[in-house]
Amino acid sequence: MLFWIILTICFLIAVAGILLPLFRYRNENTAPKSHAQNITVYKAQLRELAADQQAGLLNETEAASARLEIERCLLKAAEQEQQGADHQRATGTSRIFLAVITIIILLGAAGFYLTIGTPGMPDFLLKDQKHSVAKQAEKDALSVNKTREVIKIQAHLIQNPSDATAWHALGQYQSDLNRRAEAAKAYQRWYELEPDNINAAVTYGESLIMFSEGRVGPAALLMLKRARKIQPRNPAVRHYLALAQYQAGNVELALAHWKKLAADSKPGAPWLRQLNSWIGQAERDLGLRPAMNNPAMNKMAAPRLSREEQQAIAEMSSAEQAQMIKGMVGRLQEKMEQDPTNIEGWFRLAKAYTVLGQKEDAIKSLKTALEHAPDDRKSQIKKQLEVLTKQE
Repeated sequence: MLFWIILTICFLIAVAGILLPLFRYRNENTAPKSHAQNITVYKAQLRELAADQQAGLLNETEAASARLEIERCLLKAAEQEQQGADHQRATGTSRIFLAVITIIILLGAAGFYLTIGTPGMPDFLLKDQKHSVAKQAEKDALSVNKTREVIKIQAHLIQNPSDATAWHALGQYQSDLNRRAEAAKAYQRWYELEPDNINAAVTYGESLIMFSEGRVGPAALLMLKRARKIQPRNPAVRHYLALAQYQAGNVELALAHWKKLAADSKPGAPWLRQLNSWIGQAERDLGLRPAMNNPAMNKMAAPRLSREEQQAIAEMSSAEQAQMIKGMVGRLQEKMEQDPTNIEGWFRLAKAYTVLGQKEDAIKSLKTALEHAPDDRKSQIKKQLEVLTKQE
């Protein structure tokens, strides 16, 4: 009952808010009254003019000229009075029409709400809204608290630089604050203090990949290979190593590794959803599934090796594989000199040089890529260069 009382009051307020301005100045238009007063004045002036002429104060010519001017003003005032009256009648009609239309619209809106609305539905709490002030304040408070924790941990590490647990916590807080470079440095120190800790190795590798905007760069690849020695069947290591193959263009090899990982995983494993997504993308790239537009993944894929090249490498000895790789790298270098704008090619070349241990050549390749890269890719290349130059 209270709801309907409130609704009725709101309806009346809405009607009053619209209609009152229409009728507020209805009787305050003084134009017709002023025109009537002017007419009375002009008529009095005509009588005075006749009296002055009879008294001999004005000759015939002067009286005729003055009479003509007064009569012209009198005619104009009469016309204005008539127009004012017509305007008032029209305005009154318009006000009534607008009032009727307004009431019909409001009644129609009320009826429409009563038909499809749910007046008994509870309100959504403002504090639960994503962009509410409360949520934003909560987010800001968390950021402030995490920043304070970072300061505390950094102060602690000055006195205890070998505290691996503190470096791990620092990396987590920096990652939460989206400080990727600082997080990677903290995780690196954690790994250096616990080189046999698979979690430290994987986390450090992941931080390098995040720092490179999803690309498995040379430093991350080296870290993942070290992690594989610690725990060869670690799911994260296997996934990222397959991702490195995919980004290098070896889509078939990456797909095989991902499928093997999926087969070895238990049902309901938390990484299966993302893993299946990558498997689907690789199958689409190979034409095994209908194509689907996925720019985020397609951007990461580079031209792949031919099937013959992959088979030839697999059948060779280690020495022959190394020689084969050097030959392929040399050919790729020649291609890049012919087409220096192929940024993905420079990434492949830098990765190949890193695998061969030719760090200076890898750096040179990335610097050349930086010279020819569009503005939206330069930050990514600079990050790769920074990681590579800091790599021991």
